[in-house]
Amino acid sequence: MQAIKFFPLLFCVVCAAPSVRIYPEQSPPQLMTLPSNATIIRTDITDSFSCEGREYGYYADVDNDCQIFHVCLPVNYGDGRSQMFRWSFICPEETVFSQEIFTCISRDDMVIDCMESPKFYILNRNIGVEKEHTREEDSSSPMPQNHSSIDDVPAVPEVPQSLEKKNLRKAYENKRKVIE
Repeated sequence: MQAIKFFPLLFCVVCAAPSVRIYPEQSPPQLMTLPSNATIIRTDITDSFSCEGREYGYYADVDNDCQIFHVCLPVNYGDGRSQMFRWSFICPEETVFSQEIFTCISRDDMVIDCMESPKFYILNRNIGVEKEHTREEDSSSPMPQNHSSIDDVPAVPEVPQSLEKKNLRKAYENKRKVIE
């Protein structure tokens, strides 16, 4: 008699099992595509930064004290769809992301405070923009005396000492003649 009560219960459990999934909780480093050992550098990583509404560029994450930065890339497809991509990176130990120069630097070298970084997000508009030089700018700022121009640099480098020692100078010179 108890078997009759047990089998319907077992049947319900077996039928419900495929719809009940247990997912391991993903930690912020995994969600943000950071290296698995990112928590060694920063233990309390929060994933609150959003790229929505932003243009292409590098963004300091102030919620993570600028130790993490993100690259946002909006993509517009030909069929009218648009999608935002985000890549997240963590700066090495004892460094933070400088929104001013788009690189990780020592906290002591920071010119602007991390919390002020959003004011400098606009600098992303300068990525890929070439500064126009005028003739006056070129003549007003002469080249420093210790700086060599491109004309001073030989097209093919001289023979390295290591080749000289191994008696490979002849083979090197032949290759050099072909290049010239």
